[in-house]
Amino acid sequence: MKIAWFTPLSEKSAIGRASTYIVRELAKSADVELWHFEKGPLHSVADAKIVYAPSADLARLAGFDLVVYNFGNHLPFHGEIFDVSRQHPGIVVLHDFVMHHFFAALYLESRRDPGAYLAEMEYRYGVAGRAAGERSLQGSPVWETDEVVDFPLVERCTEGALGVIAHSEYLLEAVRLHYSGPTRKINLPYELPGDRAAAGRSSLGVPGDQLMLLTIGHVNANKRVHATLEALPDGMHLVVAGPTDPNYKKRLDEIVASRKLGSRVHFLGRVSDEVLHTCLDAADVCVNLRWPAIEGASASVIEEMLYSKPVIVSDVGFYKELPVDCVIKIHPAREHAELTSALQRLKDVVVRRGLGDAARVYAESTFRADAYAKDLTRFGWEVRHAQPLVNLTDRIAGELGRMKVSGKMVIVDMVAATVAELFCEPGSGRTKSA
Repeated sequence: MKIAWFTPLSEKSAIGRASTYIVRELAKSADVELWHFEKGPLHSVADAKIVYAPSADLARLAGFDLVVYNFGNHLPFHGEIFDVSRQHPGIVVLHDFVMHHFFAALYLESRRDPGAYLAEMEYRYGVAGRAAGERSLQGSPVWETDEVVDFPLVERCTEGALGVIAHSEYLLEAVRLHYSGPTRKINLPYELPGDRAAAGRSSLGVPGDQLMLLTIGHVNANKRVHATLEALPDGMHLVVAGPTDPNYKKRLDEIVASRKLGSRVHFLGRVSDEVLHTCLDAADVCVNLRWPAIEGASASVIEEMLYSKPVIVSDVGFYKELPVDCVIKIHPAREHAELTSALQRLKDVVVRRGLGDAARVYAESTFRADAYAKDLTRFGWEVRHAQPLVNLTDRIAGELGRMKVSGKMVIVDMVAATVAELFCEPGSGRTKSA
């Protein structure tokens, strides 16, 4: 099989890092080319041909068995990948449920076309979508509120895709509400670097006799760091490793000042891989809360589990799917009480060790690049076999649309049943073998 794999490759991209693991495994049984658009410091890949997409002949994509596009909610990393996917349909790998930030940046900053943004919102979500778009243009961006989950714009990413891969059942269910083509849930792979050296807890300013809580990654309101600060008990330090949204940082600073936590809270900002390893090695507990859940999976949680850390997560989205013996889950509606209780419980070293060990075992066996490559290859062949049926249903849908047939009309169910009878194996949902 010949595969073109489109991904960010910047060292700052966790998606790019995961892609290096997947491509390494795919290359063991397939001819793989990794296509990227960045020029800056890149992840190293020694197992596949690396193609700098802007200087490549895109017409060559017609010669691949599979073209795979990785989509995340960050325009600088995924904008050009999205553009190519519009010209050469392929399999879409969705890394985020909420893609609103991506399309807001595309329409409002890159294309400077607010009319197109409003039209997209109205087309996807009707009157409510247009109203939310207009509020955004008037200075109250919906993407900065919890309401954004009602307007994810993820539908635009899957439009025209030959197949869709998600990394959680949560995201897969959301995709199936608007996408009728082949879908597959495959667990996101993650690995720890082999040459890790930690500088020690003292380098972070945390005393050796105090418990250290850690949160990592980009810090914004849905990461719930404010909730951790409000629940932080005596005898614990909180280290926050990752760039923080400036407006959110003001809110966090106010909590730190009001609770007099200055000596027990450490904002490190963006850190190097070496400092991040020091943080993860030194941490007693990791806190990885989310509300609302806008991601398809969480590389940071997987990484923390691989480090044998007990992790506190929100009981939503991808995190809800983690086993209860591997993490402590906090319901968003009872966040303060349950987080306070969890932190007290995790003062017990036996509890911490038990959760951390179970987390590592689960993560090592579940989030594997070799399993990902095998599942993706199988799914790729299924997508190729299903393509004639997908083309037919797209054509039928187009004709019904031109006839002004709505989705509620009886004829739609009749046509769907006829197509299923002709092309699908009874009760399987799979296309019949040739």
